[in-house]
Amino acid sequence: MASVFVLLLLLDLALVIIALVDCLRAHEDEIRTAPWAAWMFAILLLSPFGAIAWFVKGRPVPQVVLRPRPVFVAPDDNPDFLKSLATAIRDNNPDAGHQQQP
Repeated sequence: MASVFVLLLLLDLALVIIALVDCLRAHEDEIRTAPWAAWMFAILLLSPFGAIAWFVKGRPVPQVVLRPRPVFVAPDDNPDFLKSLATAIRDNNPDAGHQQQP
């Protein structure tokens, strides 16, 4: 039973140390919901809930760069496709534009 408590204590200590280091490395203008000093006190005094709260609500969120979406043009609206289609039809059937005589 004592080994379970020691394991939980080590997990709590590891979580608090990781949260403290992460909070120390964060820029104050990027931290969410509270100032830097408040997060430090919360992590230290409200162990392990302060550390968990830091990772959920306080940690800065990295900016995600979105790639530009390609503009999709449907084939029936694309003039280049329509020209190539007309050319392909004309090349495959040279008599398409002429009427047959009886």
